[in-house]
Amino acid sequence: MERAKIRDITLRLKEELFRLISIPSHRDCDQVNRYIKERLSFIDFKDQPVGKRHLYNIYSVSPDKPVLINTHVDTVPPITMKSPFSPVEKNGKIYGRGANDTKGLIAALILAIEDFSKNNPDIDIPVSIAFTVDEEQNSALGSERLVEVLNGVQSILVLEPTYGKICTRQMGSYEFYIKVKLPSVHASEFEKFKNPSKEAFYFIQQLEKELKRPVNIIKFSSGWEHYAVPEKAEVLCEFKVFENELISDLEVKLTGIADRYGNEIEIEVEDFEEFLSFKKGNLFDTLSEAYRNTTGTEPKEGIMPSWTDASNFHRAGFECVVFGFGNLADCHTDRESISLEELYMMYKLLYNFLSILSQP
Repeated sequence: MERAKIRDITLRLKEELFRLISIPSHRDCDQVNRYIKERLSFIDFKDQPVGKRHLYNIYSVSPDKPVLINTHVDTVPPITMKSPFSPVEKNGKIYGRGANDTKGLIAALILAIEDFSKNNPDIDIPVSIAFTVDEEQNSALGSERLVEVLNGVQSILVLEPTYGKICTRQMGSYEFYIKVKLPSVHASEFEKFKNPSKEAFYFIQQLEKELKRPVNIIKFSSGWEHYAVPEKAEVLCEFKVFENELISDLEVKLTGIADRYGNEIEIEVEDFEEFLSFKKGNLFDTLSEAYRNTTGTEPKEGIMPSWTDASNFHRAGFECVVFGFGNLADCHTDRESISLEELYMMYKLLYNFLSILSQP
């Protein structure tokens, strides 16, 4: 009987996720927001415009529900993923854009709330809920605006793929452009002059040596079709900011290296975030209990490697935990997927989480 029940729930989760993936939400989130409100029609959601195009959050917040569950509905674009909005199941995994980041987690949340409500008709859903937009952009206006309507909320569970680790810390990062400009020369004389591409890569090597960490190259542009050494190179880079480090100290080292090149190299900051340690209190304890009830094992704590909406919530003074089953490394790629087992575990954990919070 138990196996049949698990199979039934897993099938429902698969169908739910297929529907969510089939709704593109990398530009416009209206359709996916409407779908969520329809699926959870017994919850009174409000719309909150975020001041960017026609994007808006949806939320249901009550002062007597101090725990908020949040995740974002927007995804990155298809990039190199073929048929990103036509989900497929292969070898026990569901593939599609947003399968893990974060529509698989949304599917689990929808069914957990729905089943909890059906199984406990006399008990109100014990959490506030919010779905944000614009998380995949540097502006992150969804969570920035959401804090304005969180009266009575004390702690926020942010759903993101964390490999099943409970994250109360978040890695910092520093994103910047390296812009190199040098005189162009006839290509037949290239060995006598500096090449901007080579200078950019040499600069990165020097930076890695002095910062004692790798530098990620996100985007590189240089060159042309003409038979001449190009005069410009531009590289979008980032490096991680670790615990107890200050952005200001790292910037001194970065600009110090650039200054050695005179006017040849310019550094332009794109975005940055310090390493964050969130408040740790009742939310952590409750989620840990739900994890133990779900898996029969002790939860592992971790550091969320990526920026999340928890940054804006943390700055506003809320206790935060970032959590979700799934492989973060495959998100934003053509390999993005979530396993049926991870889907079911996420559903079960969220159901247990609601059950614990509903106890007197």
